[in-house]
Amino acid sequence: MTRNADFSTFSSRLHLKGNLVFQTGMRIGAEGSNAVDQPDLPVLRDALGRPYIPGSSFKGAFRSSLEAILRTLQEHPNVQDRNLACLSVGKPGKRAQDDPQPALCLTQDEVKQIKQARPDEWGRQVSGPLRDRLNSLDLSGLGSDDACRDHALYSLSCRTCRLFGSPWSASKVLIRDMPLQDADSWPVNIRDGVAIDRDAGRAADKMKYQFEALAPGAAFDFEMLIENASEADLGLLWMAIAAFERGEVPMGGARSRGLGWCALTLDWGSSKWVGAENLLDFLFTPDYHQDATVLSDKPAEWLASFQREIMRPA
Repeated sequence: MTRNADFSTFSSRLHLKGNLVFQTGMRIGAEGSNAVDQPDLPVLRDALGRPYIPGSSFKGAFRSSLEAILRTLQEHPNVQDRNLACLSVGKPGKRAQDDPQPALCLTQDEVKQIKQARPDEWGRQVSGPLRDRLNSLDLSGLGSDDACRDHALYSLSCRTCRLFGSPWSASKVLIRDMPLQDADSWPVNIRDGVAIDRDAGRAADKMKYQFEALAPGAAFDFEMLIENASEADLGLLWMAIAAFERGEVPMGGARSRGLGWCALTLDWGSSKWVGAENLLDFLFTPDYHQDATVLSDKPAEWLASFQREIMRPA
């Protein structure tokens, strides 16, 4: 594998900080409550009773919004990379023989075949489209069987799985749980909800409930760490970052009812980029300061790198 495909050697680190602010009410729900003096659907709280957004919730919305774009992008005639997004229905056990996209990511069954067979026996023990994909890989100079398997799993995974992780590979993107700013004083509203009987076209009988939602204007601390990502990886990532900056990705529950609309604002002054070019300064200079303007210009370079990698030569 390339040096940035695993974490055995440090390659780069992008540490982003900012604020996620909700223009509307927001709720990420916890387990329902049976207490008579509590709403049926409370918001999720930490051990101290403060609302927060789990990093996994943000990452899920982040990744799914990005993959929706990539599935369309990989079908564009000017794009040569047809393995940008993951299988849209998860990781089925076996790939259909008539699969119109046999080179799209990996199924659980294909991962099992790669792991169980020795690389020098893939040609005999692996069948179908997977064998053709394995035969196209250059395994020279990798040495051990485990190194060959790691290279195959990484190379045949979609770009999204390489960046965000999968059951067989670690994620390069780490997202911290997001605490609510001014949590002790920010209001949590209780709203009424009514289940709808779609067949009758009216409210369902005896299905009124109450749910909690944070008041509009709630702001959360945002913190994301991206390690050992290539410039093209960062360009792919930035398409989703830009969508959150534009306020195009709602978060949480009851989004169809108007909740969850938010916008991300990055704090470039508090964010950090560490690569080979500034690693020594970052490690050994106590008062090392990074120019926020220079850092904020990098996303354009990353997007251009991603575009060059996936587009057909002019």
